[in-house]
Amino acid sequence: MTVQYVLKEGQSILFYAEVETPMLDAMILLSEAREESKEKLLSSLPEAVSEKDYLRYRRLLDLRCSGQPVSYIRRRKEFYSLDFYVDERVLVPRPDTEILVEEALNTLHEMPLIRRLHDACTGSGCIAITLKHELPELEITASDKFPEVEEIFYLNSTKNLSFPLTFYLSDLLEDVPGNYDLITANPPYLKDTDVENMKKIGWPEPELALKGGLDGTTVAKRLIEQSVQKLYSGGFLLLEAAPDQMKDLMGAAESAGFREISIIKDLAGRERVFKARMHY
Repeated sequence: MTVQYVLKEGQSILFYAEVETPMLDAMILLSEAREESKEKLLSSLPEAVSEKDYLRYRRLLDLRCSGQPVSYIRRRKEFYSLDFYVDERVLVPRPDTEILVEEALNTLHEMPLIRRLHDACTGSGCIAITLKHELPELEITASDKFPEVEEIFYLNSTKNLSFPLTFYLSDLLEDVPGNYDLITANPPYLKDTDVENMKKIGWPEPELALKGGLDGTTVAKRLIEQSVQKLYSGGFLLLEAAPDQMKDLMGAAESAGFREISIIKDLAGRERVFKARMHY
């Protein structure tokens, strides 16, 4: 059997399993089975696939058909050109969150005096680690309330930076010491009922990292309130959120004393990142 043949076979299997992107997923999983890049795979279409690689490929396809995301199957996900380890303890980094990173970098370039940054609800650490990788001179710390996240965060920071970033076990900012020029977060922002429905159909990501309360804004609003005491005057807060939550978050931020509030859209034109500046 050639690479081309088993790719088509995998696409067909995933299509009938109602996977959204059957050809892409088949390509990634065959690349994983053969331990080669997608580019190398596509240049090897007439080549034969060994029995060992084929059997491994079929096992990976079975996992995908059972509902496992490709990133959990491979135990890694690319984010901002870096490679992050992920498993069922953390959310899979998504392209939408790269919009938050881009806005943080824009802010940091425009405000060169910003030096201290904290990332709450860090999970895999993709935001904090990427910002440190892009701007090594920054002092960056991170926190999360789930103890099981710490191991993954240290693994990813050591892997991508060659040293561990400082991590605090904290419910949002409650046990995070010091003050900061910039606070970032991708907090849980799905409605509890939506997450419960997702879990009923086998959604594999951690439930508590998704639930944002009855309307999805509970965690974000708590973070806005806590940031008042943690930001230096003139400091910024950047949060990822759902488009229909932005008006509500703007009201909460204004009540807390934030000014210069703006909303940044994602690549699909949806409001995705909430940005506000603290003035005392």
